[in-house]
Amino acid sequence: MGDSLCHSHRATRAVLRRRSLFTVLPFALLLPTVRVSGQSIGGPLDCRKSCVCASNIVSCSKTNLSNVPIALPKYTAVLDLSFNSITRLRAEWTPVKLSRLHTLVLSNNGLTFLSSEAFVSVTKLQYLDLSSNRLRLLDEFIFEPLEHLEVLLLYSNCISQIDRTAFSGLISLHKLYLSHNLISRFPLELVKERSRLETLRLLDVSSNRIKSLPLQELQALPAWIKNGLYFHNNSLPCSCELYDMVARWNLKELSSATDFRSSHTCVLPGQQKEKIAILDLSKVNLNCSEVKVMEEEEAYLEQFLVLDCDAKQKDTTKSWALPGNIPLPKANTTAVMRPDGSLQIGPLRAEDTGVYTCYATSDSLKETLYVTVVVFNSTMSGGLENLKTAYTTLVACLVSIVMILIYLYLTPCRCACCPDHGLEKTNPMDSLHSSTVSISQANKETGQEGVEGRGFPYRHVGFSEIKDQLEQNGRLNPIGSILLQSMD
Repeated sequence: MGDSLCHSHRATRAVLRRRSLFTVLPFALLLPTVRVSGQSIGGPLDCRKSCVCASNIVSCSKTNLSNVPIALPKYTAVLDLSFNSITRLRAEWTPVKLSRLHTLVLSNNGLTFLSSEAFVSVTKLQYLDLSSNRLRLLDEFIFEPLEHLEVLLLYSNCISQIDRTAFSGLISLHKLYLSHNLISRFPLELVKERSRLETLRLLDVSSNRIKSLPLQELQALPAWIKNGLYFHNNSLPCSCELYDMVARWNLKELSSATDFRSSHTCVLPGQQKEKIAILDLSKVNLNCSEVKVMEEEEAYLEQFLVLDCDAKQKDTTKSWALPGNIPLPKANTTAVMRPDGSLQIGPLRAEDTGVYTCYATSDSLKETLYVTVVVFNSTMSGGLENLKTAYTTLVACLVSIVMILIYLYLTPCRCACCPDHGLEKTNPMDSLHSSTVSISQANKETGQEGVEGRGFPYRHVGFSEIKDQLEQNGRLNPIGSILLQSMD
């Protein structure tokens, strides 16, 4: 579509030229062209017939100029050359340095060429309009001399290639319009940390041929950049990640999403290349999960936490309120507002849990942001120690279970080093007799005597002890059986 627009634009201008040939012929005789070093330059400025000169403003719009007029006043501040036929802007388009020129309008000229030194004589430019031309590429460092430039209009061209250094040096640029071109790569270097233009507040790359976006990098940008980042009406493939980003921007009421809500579309996979609204992906097709924006921070006791006031505008006055909507005291030692507007809390206590409120205000904006803080009732190191203690306890339990199993099920020792291993027991009652003898001998050594002459000398033994002797692992105790026989 972009190529057809460029071709149709060229054809339209050719028709207009043929139609206006007889009309502008008399004026062409009044403005002769001058050739210097084999290159054509414009004729002298005529403020009475072809241009309008009012104080420091020079307007030569719609005068069918093919070159910039020469001998422009040095005090010129505004120069309007729109709707002409200036196809090439050479380095020597102005022989004198225009140190006061702050506005240059070259829109609707059919420009196809910009010299790398085209702006060395107008370094104080603040507003440059190159829209609605036929520029195809932007060379490296093409705008580097324009360190005071604030607004650059390049929309409705045929730009398909942009060198990564094309906008280097534009340290004062606020707004850059690149919509309605043939751009296929998103210029991330303009907004990415470290390489971004610090003053850039609006970047419009809508209505191009961009087929992929660096979604993670864009999500991480501050809200004041995302608020002016326009990328609608591109050939983006549908995905839940894209839906998640656009939905979040809508919930935060960022202008780049809400102003062109219906124009945020994506291409469904398949041969038909059907377009669908990105915000409808949660209902049909990919069935993406619904997005809910909630700012929440989690931390432990004794830690330090920094809460960011992510406002939609960069230059805002910020103030914080503690949980319970208590204004931040100036003498507070645990909560301090930093120079960048963020709030530092710490060392954290359990009572620091709650909702913190940031108020961002400017001449045109009043924004309120809420951040929920959850402080766990333990320290990070304490939590690790508890984990180590639990692990040690578990290991100890396992070792105890193994030792018990060994004690219960390990077979008796039969090796040569065991006691009584070499003794031969020919009579199965040897052990029985030896046990009986041992008991009798032990009784004699302790000096125990029978009670009332004929009574059984072991009558003082409790029956519970005899019962214990009868049962050992479910087997009959031979000593117990002998004792019972004696008692009988």
